[in-house]
Amino acid sequence: MKPLLLPYIFNILVLIPVGLTTPFGREASRRLVFQGKLPEGAGIRTISGSAWTMIVIGSVIGLFHPVSMSPFLLIQVIYNSLWLGVFVVPLLIRGRCGEVNWGIAGTFLFIVLTYPWVIPWGKVFGG
Repeated sequence: MKPLLLPYIFNILVLIPVGLTTPFGREASRRLVFQGKLPEGAGIRTISGSAWTMIVIGSVIGLFHPVSMSPFLLIQVIYNSLWLGVFVVPLLIRGRCGEVNWGIAGTFLFIVLTYPWVIPWGKVFGG
């Protein structure tokens, strides 16, 4: 198996239950996804669920076209890094560890630390 396929498989396995429950069920998203750490609301559920469902769809396409979809993985690394840096790190600095959604933070940290190793950088930047 090509290492480039692994991020797409990971995305699909992690995000199918998340992407499908988030936009449709308040209680499911509160417990499964947000763990009661983020504000509840139809708007946050819908935008998060839509984004995560888009990642599942892009990852399914990536299984068949892994190199051409690799910029999609870079977008994940960027937005996951931003969320960790802008939201999680300030909470940790202020000693508010209990407010961190460790499920999402751990998954995002895994992506930030591993995906760059398999992204074909030369192809992403047209080399």
